[in-house]
This record gives sequence, C-alpha cells and structure tokens, in this order.
Amino acid sequence: MKNIIRLTITNMKRNRLAVILSVAGAVILCMMLTMLGNMIAGRKTANISVGFLDYDRSVLSEDFKNYLAEDLHYHVIENLTFDQLSAELIDKKLSVIIEVPKDFYQEYASGKEKNVMITTMDDYENAAYVKVYINSYLSSISVLSKGASGNTKTFDQLLTDYSRKDIPVTQTAVTLDMKSYADQEGFINSIGFFLMFIYAVSVIVSFMVLDDRLLGVYTRIQAAPVKPVQYIVGTGIFGLILCLIQVGLYCAYILVMDIHTGVPVHVLSLMMSLFSLFTISFTLAVAVMISSKNAMVSIIFGFAICGCILGGAYFSLELAPKTMQNIARILPQFWFMDAFRRLQTDVSADIYPNIVILVLFSLLFLLIGAVSFAQNYKTN
Repeated sequence: MKNIIRLTITNMKRNRLAVILSVAGAVILCMMLTMLGNMIAGRKTANISVGFLDYDRSVLSEDFKNYLAEDLHYHVIENLTFDQLSAELIDKKLSVIIEVPKDFYQEYASGKEKNVMITTMDDYENAAYVKVYINSYLSSISVLSKGASGNTKTFDQLLTDYSRKDIPVTQTAVTLDMKSYADQEGFINSIGFFLMFIYAVSVIVSFMVLDDRLLGVYTRIQAAPVKPVQYIVGTGIFGLILCLIQVGLYCAYILVMDIHTGVPVHVLSLMMSLFSLFTISFTLAVAVMISSKNAMVSIIFGFAICGCILGGAYFSLELAPKTMQNIARILPQFWFMDAFRRLQTDVSADIYPNIVILVLFSLLFLLIGAVSFAQNYKTN
C-alpha cells in the first residue's frame, strides 16, 4: 500500500501540468453549463418568426397570411427571395419558410386541395407548432371548398364569411420556470462535453505508461520492491484523481450556484465517477497494448468522438434511425447519457441497469489491461 501511495504522489509531482489542465477543464464545463443554458432558454422565449413567399397573390393567400400574423401573432417576414430567407433560416432567425404555390386559390375554389411548402431546419419544436396550425387552417379551407362544390363565387362568399367570423385560436398558458429550464438544458448539453474532456485528461495517463514502457521502467521494476500490480494501480489512481478533480469541481459548482439540473447531485457524482473509472480502465488497456503515441491517440480520441456522437451526447437519439439507436446501446456513453435524460423526465426512474453496465465496462477493460500488462511484463 505504501508503494502505491508513493507512486501516486510521484505521478502528481511529475505531472503538475495535468492537474492544472484538469482544473481548467472543470472551469470550462461550469462556464458552458451556464452559457449554454442561457442561450437555449433565450431561444425558447423568442417570438416565432416565419418567412412567407406568396406566389399566388390571391384573397386566399392574403387571408392565410393574416391568420399567421393576426391570429397566431407570428412575425411574418415578406418581400425577400427564397435564398435570402434560407440564409435567415440557417442563421436561426426563422423557424420555417412557408411557400404558397401559384395555383393555391384556384385549386381550393374549384373544389380541390393544395398544400403549401414548408422548409425547416433544426428548430423542431417551433416548426412542429407551425405545421399543426397550418394544417388546422388548411383543413378549414378544405371544408369551405367542399361546401362550395367547385363554384368560385360560392367559395368566395364562404371565405368572406369565414374571415369575418372571430374564431379565436385557443392558447393554453403554461407556466415555465425559465431558470430551471435553462439549468436543465445547460446541464444536459455541458455533460456531453465532459465525456470528451475526461478522455483528454486520460491521454496524459496513457502517455505516462507508454513512456515508462519505452524507457525501460518495466524492466527496472523487476529489481525494485515495487510490484507490477502496484505500479499499474498507482498510475490508475493518479489518472482517476485527475478525473475526480473535474467531477468534484463541477458538482460543487452546481451545489453552490443552486443549479436545478433535474438530477440529484449524489447520482450525478456517482455516474461521473463511474465513467471516469471506465475511461481510465480503457486508456490503461490501450496504453499497455499499443507502442505508438500516434496510434494510441487515434484510438482513444476516435473511440471518444464516435462514442459521443453515436451515444447521444450531443443530441437525443430519438431523432436518429432505429439502427443507430441499437448500435448506441453497445457504447458506455449511451448508458451514461441515458441515465440523465431519464432522470430529467422522471426523477424516480430506475437507472440501476445503467450503473451496472458502466461497472461491467470498467471491469472488462481493467481485466484486458491487467492481462496485457502481465504479458508485456513477462516479455520484458
């Protein structure tokens, strides 16, 4: 035990820069939590803006535009080309672009139906609301069209009567705690970046092991009182301490700033610690098997990036194809993020399977690393 403690202390002294980087990573995570939360909450409370392209220029398209602007209180942007509106959409200044086709009035007046074109990007929630209201309007116009039976004058009269009627659009008032909303959104987005930061820290540990292999430390262990198992445990504990520095500072920030993440802090610290253990186990296993720093960095960061993307660290997998959702389940990042998303939906959700799976992932790579280390040690 004394040798393990000495090795851990020695590693801390050898890699003071790593400790500083770990602290810096925690500070960045805390800043991202607040900044991302405020940015997403700001978008949530913004008025819905829609681009409107009227190729029909008819009484029906004018009535449709009034419905959007006056009944729904949307900010309708006109007199721009499709390319200009597309640029606004890309810049997230618009939720949707609505295009009214040239024969919009003629089709409905003759007893037929005609859809409008809707272009969206990633503002899924607002776009969904806009589509629902548009479909509601078009359904009403379709009823008028069928009632007119293809008679244009009758359709015009029905449309005029319909427009004169004050048919209110019922809007349900929902009280939304914007601070809690910002806290939860900031948390679920920043915690995804923790998965990348933790791998960056673990690369330092893998470099230590690889350097010791190349410098013959394995060979000198045979003549020293330090046993191989003590060396690998001491190195692993040092790496875990680096990770836990980030975990501790991040959780402390949440407690001190009274941030409502939707996840109990003790559960958050447990899950982050378990993933830290897995990360160190994984990088140690790679470090004792690979003899090239370039290859080692490629494997570690390749797994980290692919795992974060496929595991749902940066977006909900509900939007992904079913095949991708199934593949994600073989990744530890999925079980890490899944636990938080389930807890934010239901604080009493059962996440014990997630905890067990992360523990099993850690034990698996600890075993792989131990076997590889033993083989290398015998070879040396």
